[in-house]
Amino acid sequence: MGTKRVGMARVKSLINENVNQLKLKNQEIKAVSAATVLKASESGATVYLTKNGSGYNVTLPAAKVGMSFKFVIAAGGAANHYIVSQTDDKIFGRSVVVTTNASHDQDVQEILKAAGKDKVHLHATAATTGGRVGDVIQLVCVEEGYWLCDASLFTSNASPASITTLQD
Repeated sequence: MGTKRVGMARVKSLINENVNQLKLKNQEIKAVSAATVLKASESGATVYLTKNGSGYNVTLPAAKVGMSFKFVIAAGGAANHYIVSQTDDKIFGRSVVVTTNASHDQDVQEILKAAGKDKVHLHATAATTGGRVGDVIQLVCVEEGYWLCDASLFTSNASPASITTLQD
């Protein structure tokens, strides 16, 4: 092979193409409608939950710093659905649940890291959880073994109370 000069503009173009491909990987969209185990390589993905009438679990990979998942409920269901951590991992943070009725009552659950829980419980009609279409749950690993949860949920129940979205 001979030598070929590559201009700076071409080098920049190649770098930009690689950066764009890396960004797309972290914007992966995954649709889930049955029991699923997420992989560490899927970190950064937006997971669309299409809930059905017979609940299922979505299991997180082992929590490593920097990993994240965004869950969006694309189809609701009046069954119990769970986002489950690995055995040694814990989930902490907050869950805000608002009713869809005219009163817009709400309640909040806040779990400190020391009291971390094992799973995120979703149920579209329960007074103690939430999980309707459009709801969002963000999980970010801020310390090895710990997922920080920020859940913004709705329920069709008239009075959300004693929220237990994060539970053992």
